[in-house]
Amino acid sequence: MQAIDHYTIKTIGIPEIILMENAARSVVDVILEESPKHVTIFCGMGNNGGDGFAIARLLYQRTIEPTIVLIGSKKQLKGDALVNFDILVQLKLCIKEITHIEQLDEVYTMAINQDCLVDALFGTGLSRDIEGLYLEAINMMNQLEAPIISVDIPSGVDADTGNIYGTAVKADKTVTFCCPKIGLLLYPGADYAGDVKIKDIGIPQQSVNRIAPKVQVITEKIPCLPKRINDSHKGTFGKLLLIAGSADMPGAAILSSLAAYRSGVGLVKVFCDERIRSSIASKVPEVVYASYIGEQEVLADKDYDQLIGALQWADAVAIGPGLGQSNVSLELLRTVLEVSNDPVLIDADGLNLLSSHTHLLENRKMPTIITPHLGEMARLCNTSIESIKKDVISISKKFSITYGCISVVKSSRTIITNNKGDVFINPYGNSGMATAGSGDVLTGIISSLIAQSIILEDAVLLGVYIHSKAGDLVKDKFGAYGLIASDIIDEIPNVMKPSLVE
Repeated sequence: MQAIDHYTIKTIGIPEIILMENAARSVVDVILEESPKHVTIFCGMGNNGGDGFAIARLLYQRTIEPTIVLIGSKKQLKGDALVNFDILVQLKLCIKEITHIEQLDEVYTMAINQDCLVDALFGTGLSRDIEGLYLEAINMMNQLEAPIISVDIPSGVDADTGNIYGTAVKADKTVTFCCPKIGLLLYPGADYAGDVKIKDIGIPQQSVNRIAPKVQVITEKIPCLPKRINDSHKGTFGKLLLIAGSADMPGAAILSSLAAYRSGVGLVKVFCDERIRSSIASKVPEVVYASYIGEQEVLADKDYDQLIGALQWADAVAIGPGLGQSNVSLELLRTVLEVSNDPVLIDADGLNLLSSHTHLLENRKMPTIITPHLGEMARLCNTSIESIKKDVISISKKFSITYGCISVVKSSRTIITNNKGDVFINPYGNSGMATAGSGDVLTGIISSLIAQSIILEDAVLLGVYIHSKAGDLVKDKFGAYGLIASDIIDEIPNVMKPSLVE
């Protein structure tokens, strides 16, 4: 966002103070929705504080008496922030300059009776932990009962990662400018943002296009599903080979295959341990089967031949859900990556096996998608879950570029990266989907769409979207507590109805 601002100001030639004025007007519009009589604006020393000063003047023009709390010395103000501050001085508005922690007691006593608080302390440029006077001011704001409106981003939230710099303002609303900041979408930052409103402040589309952001948010303007051909048969809509399930986890193969069929694929063949074949057949009679002897240390020759035949038959392959991590499972994964020419999706135990054998990705011939949760991604990258959480976008992007794959990192905000460095954030879904089998359902949906010859990246984006929106439909019906993975499968057709079809 800073690069877009810089291009707009330096190259396009729109003065920064005009953007500041437009930003202030957009925030005032949101403040007025609260119908406040008394507003206190907490301002920092930079341009975010300058926005706050302009907001105070515009409120004053609307006959609302604002109180401006400047955290720091006015002597340190400069540029357009100083211009707007000097106007407030000329208007003789109430300005409290806070340079010592003891002065906050008076501010707290005054602010208890305010109708609305505005957070204009720090913007998107913050890159260090908050401490001292600012730390105490933010903690005080969070103790007050009045609704808080943050300018551009809650102070203390990292705009690029959503991480918290020691503490952060807990906003009820955040008015952000031009486009959403990543830190407003990713947790924990999303928990601090409240209701996010995106406002146009006059930045030309040329600036946005010129500094094309590599990070995009998935919206309901998702790529469309192709129309189903009337003159067709089951082979027309693709053949999916699903290598999944084990004696301990037959349900994973059931959930993935059901989700795949509900997502439109013509045929699903499950290649599974022979001990669970009847279990799957009783739950998913539409599936066709090939099986192997899972109790042996190596894959039998006849089972290997069956696998080769299944790979030649398939239009897409998914491997890993409930597979287990035996020597036979590793042999299955190795064979798929060495032999298949069709797109392969690797999930769950497939990823756990891959984490110790990432060299298997180096000489493969097929497009590959991985769908790890945070723990699996940590194992793949030989790091901790906390490290992944702190910088999930950069780590996922690096993995995708290094291994030439599409990565779908599943979390409260699913992140999708490709080998070109593009990043997509999925804002849909809910906490009820953090349940056993939910990832198996996602595997079935994405691999089903790939088997139907939908463009690979579109299939991944559509699959993530359909999965999360189906989960949201379930939550709307039953709430988050009672949501189970099979409920998500039931809602897939409702998400895929005509609104998603060309």
